[in-house]
Amino acid sequence: MVNHIFQISNDNLWNLINDHFGNGGGVYKIIAMSDNKPTAINRFIGIDTTGVLYIGKADSFVDRVITLKRSLLPDYTDTNHKVGKVYKEHPIIAAHFPLENLYVDLQADDNPENLESILIDEYFKKYGEVPPLNANQS
Repeated sequence: MVNHIFQISNDNLWNLINDHFGNGGGVYKIIAMSDNKPTAINRFIGIDTTGVLYIGKADSFVDRVITLKRSLLPDYTDTNHKVGKVYKEHPIIAAHFPLENLYVDLQADDNPENLESILIDEYFKKYGEVPPLNANQS
């Protein structure tokens, strides 16, 4: 299984995703990075050295990730993605994890709902809680 990691703020994000996945989907993780390395995040049990902030599913990466990107942009007022809503409602999150340090790790899968559930469960078992932006589901 091949994963692809793209910087969310990349102006060419749509084309990069489209070139690799077309209309395909799967599971995506929002990863915090700095100096080309994942940002370590303190968790309830241990430290997540992979920098995972969120795990989500997408029937189409092009549609879902572009909706995510738009929801994170400062001048975009619609928040069709819950991560963008939380990111904008809590400026301390944006200050600690600036947009240029956010990446999306895409993993193609024919059953994204099942894989998302497995990955969130594995994360919970390892760290005693879900990724930080998955916890803010309102």
